[in-house]
Amino acid sequence: MKAEMLFNSAVSALTPDYKKNLNTSSETGNNRTDFISYLNNALQEVDDLQKNAADSAKELVLGGEDYLHNTMIAYEKANLALQLTIEVRNKIVEAYQEIMRMQM
Repeated sequence: MKAEMLFNSAVSALTPDYKKNLNTSSETGNNRTDFISYLNNALQEVDDLQKNAADSAKELVLGGEDYLHNTMIAYEKANLALQLTIEVRNKIVEAYQEIMRMQM
C-alpha cells in the first residue's frame, strides 16, 4: 500500500497541467513554441528533482536530515522522472526514424 502511495505521489509530481497548456496553445495558435516550452519545463522539473535529491543526501550526511526515508523518496522521484524522460526520448527518436524511413 505504501509503495502504491509513493508511486502515485511521484506520478502526480510529474503530471503536467494540461488545461493551462491547452489554453495557451489555443490562444496563441503557435503549437511549436508551446511544445518546445513544454519540453523545456519538463526537463527543468527533472533537473530540479535531481538537485533536490542531491541536496537531501548532502543534508543527511551533514546531519541536517533526521530521516533516511525522506532522502530515499527524493532519490526515487528523481529516478522515476529520469526513466520517464529517457523513455519519452526513445519514443521520439523511434518516431523520427520511422518518418525518415517513409518513402515519398
